[in-house]
Amino acid sequence: MEKKVWISQKEYSLTKKNLELLFNNLIPAIRVKKFADLNECNSFKNAINWAEENNIMKYYSVKPKVGYIGTAQVEYRWGHKKSNYFNSVREAWRDWKKVIGHSWNPLEKFINLLSSISGFDAKIAQETNYGDLFAGIIRKASNGIGRHVDFAPMNSPEYDIAHINSQLGWNLFVDSPEEGGITTIYNRPWNVNITKGEDPPMSYGLSDEHILGSEKFSYKPISGDVVIFNSRNPHEVSPGNLNDNERLQIGSFIGRLPDNNLLLWS
Repeated sequence: MEKKVWISQKEYSLTKKNLELLFNNLIPAIRVKKFADLNECNSFKNAINWAEENNIMKYYSVKPKVGYIGTAQVEYRWGHKKSNYFNSVREAWRDWKKVIGHSWNPLEKFINLLSSISGFDAKIAQETNYGDLFAGIIRKASNGIGRHVDFAPMNSPEYDIAHINSQLGWNLFVDSPEEGGITTIYNRPWNVNITKGEDPPMSYGLSDEHILGSEKFSYKPISGDVVIFNSRNPHEVSPGNLNDNERLQIGSFIGRLPDNNLLLWS
């Protein structure tokens, strides 16, 4: 991706034009205000807490500690057969449906909104001979998230999602801290060499050299809002205040195919 300067340092509303600008890395972020109302946020927050109490929540193999419900495809980017990932997908959908069963389905609502706004087909990504990937990961990221990038052609070159040409990440926040929990995005699209048959390069815990001289933009999570940004740019989340609200969210990636149709996965 060619380095481009953002047209402005602000959040935009969700329109077809702005979605295209975000895919082309010309704006830093889109915010959908009040995607979920207070009752929907509280319902989903209670469902996440129920899942944690019932040992459904797991934790990534990264620091700071990040809890999740579902499965992340990138965790299987090396050292695993595809069948290992898809075994985790079946378990992830099973756990996810338990949470949704205690609340409502933000993923379905977002996919319908995305299709309506974009004018293109938006659906869960599939892998040839294996079926659906998982989408709609639920996270508890109150301790922050280290600097990283997400871009399937470089993270997961052996998967069908590598056919996309741009990638966004979206999150609905159902609880958010008053202090901290800030996402910072650096306008420095990740670009590394991929060698067939070799493990993809590490994309987590990126050093300062990856962001030197780049524009940056920060956004605050607000309960009920969805925020979308270009996940090929390095991004990180600051920790929240220990005595504050949790940072609870659900989201996925959105990949744009050459025909402009959209794929979602986590």
